[in-house]
Amino acid sequence: MSVLATLPIISAILGFLIFQSIHSNWREALLSTLLVWGITVTAITEFLSIFRLLKFEWIVVLWLVAIALFTSIYWRFYKKRKIFNLFSLSKLSLFQLLSLSSVALIVTGIGIVAIVAAPNHSDSMEYHMSRVVHWIQNSSVAHYSTHTPFQLFQNPWSEFAILHFQVLSGGDRFANLIQWGSMLGSLVGVSLIASQLGANRQGQILATVVCATIPMGILQGSSTNNDYVVALWLVCFAYFTLLTVERGANRANVYRLGASLGLAILTKGTAYIYAFPFCLWLAFWGIKNLRWQVWKPIGFVLAIALAINLGHYTRNLLMFASPLGESTQETNQDFGLIIFISSVTKNLALHSDIVRNLGLQKIITPMTGVVNKIVEICHIFWGLDVSDPRTMSLQYPKFFVPGLSMNEDTAGNPLHLLLIFISAAVFFVNQKIKNKFCLLGYFLVLLAGFLLFCFLFTWSLPRCRLHLPLFILFAPFIGVVFSKYFNYRVTNFVAVLLIFLSHSWVLNNETRPLLGSSSILKTPRTEHYFNTQPQLKGPYLDAVNFVEEKNCSTLGLTFEGSSFEYPLWQLFQQDSKGILIKHINVDNESAVKADGQFQPCAIIAVTRNREQQKRELVTRNEVYNQAWSKDWSNDKGVVQVFSQP
Repeated sequence: MSVLATLPIISAILGFLIFQSIHSNWREALLSTLLVWGITVTAITEFLSIFRLLKFEWIVVLWLVAIALFTSIYWRFYKKRKIFNLFSLSKLSLFQLLSLSSVALIVTGIGIVAIVAAPNHSDSMEYHMSRVVHWIQNSSVAHYSTHTPFQLFQNPWSEFAILHFQVLSGGDRFANLIQWGSMLGSLVGVSLIASQLGANRQGQILATVVCATIPMGILQGSSTNNDYVVALWLVCFAYFTLLTVERGANRANVYRLGASLGLAILTKGTAYIYAFPFCLWLAFWGIKNLRWQVWKPIGFVLAIALAINLGHYTRNLLMFASPLGESTQETNQDFGLIIFISSVTKNLALHSDIVRNLGLQKIITPMTGVVNKIVEICHIFWGLDVSDPRTMSLQYPKFFVPGLSMNEDTAGNPLHLLLIFISAAVFFVNQKIKNKFCLLGYFLVLLAGFLLFCFLFTWSLPRCRLHLPLFILFAPFIGVVFSKYFNYRVTNFVAVLLIFLSHSWVLNNETRPLLGSSSILKTPRTEHYFNTQPQLKGPYLDAVNFVEEKNCSTLGLTFEGSSFEYPLWQLFQQDSKGILIKHINVDNESAVKADGQFQPCAIIAVTRNREQQKRELVTRNEVYNQAWSKDWSNDKGVVQVFSQP
């Protein structure tokens, strides 16, 4: 790994030192630093991309410029610098020290997984990581011709960050650390939100423990997905919303609101939904306090957010006639009160396996079957099919209540959901807590975000992955309520329970396990890429070997019903000779970006349906004959290599 991969990290450290000289609160300084760093990544990427200079030497130059700039600014504030403590250790109780140490241990375990394991999330193999290697090859993030349009129109900030580390390090060893770093930032952020909402030190630490032990969060903290990254920016947006409501819309708060909103949107589409209620809260506050002058801060926030997303919006608009890109057909096809109630019920059911979550399955029969029956009975009473196709994803046409999972696509958070319910019930029963206006507003905004999500989206099993930002944002609410209403014994018990139960997800990640015969510590890194599609490992390895034996330097790719692309790039990149890889025979909107001069010497075709395999391929009037093939997925799919006669 190149030492130059530390350049972005050095710039972040310098940024933190600058903000620490300005802010009295080191946690607020950290969030401000992350926002500036996120904008720096975006600016460097978009600027170099315009000139197709997104290359190693230019990325190094601009990060050195950023470091020089941050250094000069730091020296300006050098005399004002402050000495800070993460927490004043002398003021922490023994239990609080142990709680923070346990969180550090959890985070360290996840970090080990992140640095040792290769990226292998199914979506990452299809588009998150695949788009990164295309960008590196093209020296630009401009749209290109691809069989997988997700690589183009999906929000790209997380991959921007991965790209910088991948170029600077010469590999993908840092790729998983973007989510892991976002987890660290979120832990700091939720403790800060808890403090802003009135939690004492015990409540802030409990909020941190709650956030660190979310099963879905633990699993995603070592992946190249982007739900934890968007959660980080939403945490920043939530905190600066609270700060604005308390202190006013000063220039610093407006800039940070715009930056956090813009980065959240640039990272994932769910940000539109979860940030919208916070935007309404800010608007109502602004109208009440600023009257007709409210348009100024709102305009600045929206302008900053738009500027951050302008490059991506423009690329999508030019290719797909929409700044958001293609429709994913994952929204409900009908709306109404009963359908809305149905959606809320089914989304909550994703997190209902509390018995297995608590490890009581040997004592109590798991409740998933009972919950499934209750949901079905409710739908009969409502006169609605529980698997109504208008409300179901095409990938999951039949509803069911899932059990406990160690997979980052399907893991529910039953205990955390129970804590949210308990906290909400206590909050509305206890008058002393209920009178906290800010806490009430915060709860209603999060509730509105969840309800809006349910109103808009169809049901599918992986929806629990998209719930992660909400669970993270609810952690401060839990910390405040428990620390104010329950005595320290109850709060400590909850913290111990959460920490104790979290080890299963840290150690037994389904696709990146630390323990067992398939442990990432025991298996070669190449095998990690195929953990979600092991049946493709043999065919891919053989296909790559076949192409390399032909001394082929230009390769075409086609995918039908499968887009498991990234492992192919990694297998070819292990050959120091390098190879030019492009998609051919694309039949979607991106076909206009096809390189008319590209003539591959071989083509790899991956087909999920074996009956669709071909004996020859024609591209640009060139005929390629099948030279090699191998079945996969129990003979249902086939990988083929085509070459010219």
